[in-house]
Amino acid sequence: VIRHGRVVAEWYFGGADQPSKFAASSTSKSLSSMATGLAIADGKLALDQTVGKYLPDASPDSKRAVTVKQLLSMTSGVHNDPGVGQREDLFSYATRTAAMDHEPGAKWDYNNTGLALLSPVFKQATGKQIDDVLNERVFQPIGMTASDWTWEHREGLAIPYSGCHTTARSLGRIGLLVLNKGKWKDKQLVPSQWLADSIAPSQELNKSYGYLWWNNTTNKWPKVPQDAYAALGRWDNNIFIVPSLDLIVIRQSDLAPAKGHQIAEYYQLVCAAITQK
Repeated sequence: VIRHGRVVAEWYFGGADQPSKFAASSTSKSLSSMATGLAIADGKLALDQTVGKYLPDASPDSKRAVTVKQLLSMTSGVHNDPGVGQREDLFSYATRTAAMDHEPGAKWDYNNTGLALLSPVFKQATGKQIDDVLNERVFQPIGMTASDWTWEHREGLAIPYSGCHTTARSLGRIGLLVLNKGKWKDKQLVPSQWLADSIAPSQELNKSYGYLWWNNTTNKWPKVPQDAYAALGRWDNNIFIVPSLDLIVIRQSDLAPAKGHQIAEYYQLVCAAITQK
């Protein structure tokens, strides 16, 4: 738990300690969003650019019309294959084999298959991997060392939806960067407008979702301030941020949560502890 820029509470269990790295799972998506924002700020990508501009062999034809914005907002229309994470041919499959279930932009669908397209698009547009850009422009400047993180690759590309493995304190540093609108000390590392746009509703189909970030505009987390937002990963590997409370909560786990578990309960308890007089 981080408040006013300092760790105010910290617990480890089951043999884990500060150097322990866990799979960030889908919290990696929010990091990929930051890398995309940097590429856009550099003029190498744009939200309205299409998959076909960078992957002309994408199939079927309608996949080439999917925009970067639709990839980031989970409205690509690409078939959501629940087993895509186990495929060795992940990016080949996503690019040339996965079907289109919907017209781009027609339906919101939390979809790793569609988001996989971001990595080859990013590589073609920038000449770099998502994790390399993050390391150079974000991780190193905020004090994350080489021993603090790894990122999974497949077919020579960074997995954009679940590739990051890192420590709780590293996620805390990322949370601080985002809470401070992309600024670290006196240096603007990530454009503040990009982060604001990433956290805001990105489309009308699911207003709780921005550009690979979740928000609380629809009261997704009851009894939690409405300005809260989060990077959410499988098994509650999360970065939870509440600007109005100057609060960041990091949770990591490599175990499935108990039946009936609701992550919102953690956030409610921490927020209540702060706001109770």
